[in-house]
Amino acid sequence: MLEKNQYVATLTDKSQVESIFLVKYSSLQTGKTGKAYLNLVLMDKTGELEARVWDDVPQVASMAVRDAFVWVEGSCQNFQGRKQIVVKKLQGLREDQVKIKDYLKVGEFDSEEQYKELVAFVHSMKDPYYKALAESILIDDEEIVALMKKAPAAKTIHHAYRGGLLEHVVAITKTLDFLSELYSPFVDRDLLFLGGFLHDLAKIWELSFERSTDYTDAGKLLGHLVMGIELVEKKVIALDSTSGKLSGKFPEEKKLLVKHMIASHHGSYAFGSPKEPQCLEAFIVHAIDDLDSKINSIRKFIEADTNPGKWTLLHKGMERFFYKPEWARQATELNT
Repeated sequence: MLEKNQYVATLTDKSQVESIFLVKYSSLQTGKTGKAYLNLVLMDKTGELEARVWDDVPQVASMAVRDAFVWVEGSCQNFQGRKQIVVKKLQGLREDQVKIKDYLKVGEFDSEEQYKELVAFVHSMKDPYYKALAESILIDDEEIVALMKKAPAAKTIHHAYRGGLLEHVVAITKTLDFLSELYSPFVDRDLLFLGGFLHDLAKIWELSFERSTDYTDAGKLLGHLVMGIELVEKKVIALDSTSGKLSGKFPEEKKLLVKHMIASHHGSYAFGSPKEPQCLEAFIVHAIDDLDSKINSIRKFIEADTNPGKWTLLHKGMERFFYKPEWARQATELNT
């Protein structure tokens, strides 16, 4: 077993690189002079960075394929404000030669404990139809449970690490639980919960995440909103056809409302919602989903920032700089 001795987060300008990485992205490119080079994105559990290979490109390209483990020798350089590895030597490795946990981003919460919290919320539901639907998906379906404990919530934007989806869902549900009491009796707690549980659940099929994260064919062709709505339809049909599960047929209006929670959670047509929120619960779920996503994204950006001092580099997505509190400044000092 080969030990990893350098991590992405600890690499600095002009440092020599001799370590193992996971290939997230690999593409053959042509430079301005017409010379072929290999453009790579290498990753480990602390982050990712670009790399360039200029020598022996065909041979290296055959080894440095997506999701491959590679031994890399070269140097780290600052290029246009970003760290980049110029690779001098690269060798492919077998999976049994590395400790996979060193190369996968994981959340800070234990997935088993998070799942117990989620189940407790399901058990607290009152509406027999909504509760039966939640149980059939989040407790009785072993495939969904297993995937949910491992899945990220996104490829890059927020909670983009193993267990991120479950972390996101539990955080949202805790907030929805509070808001259901705050705005009682004007909102339906169980409908809020289903929106929180299911809005992103189909990302377990939208994304592939055994190693690096990317979109599946189903993710590219359909997306998690469509697949989430399909899941609700499939589970309601199963509940209606199973004796003893429900006291009567699953109400059509309740099914439509659950589907609407999924269809509208992006909030607007501009952000990919086929429908805008048209009930109070859907509006709340969209707002809290957006809030939790942004909080995670900003926090991770601040944590990863290497700019010295009290301010981060420019966050291009939000077009602003962020103030770094003391804990973030200490993290910057450790990583530089």
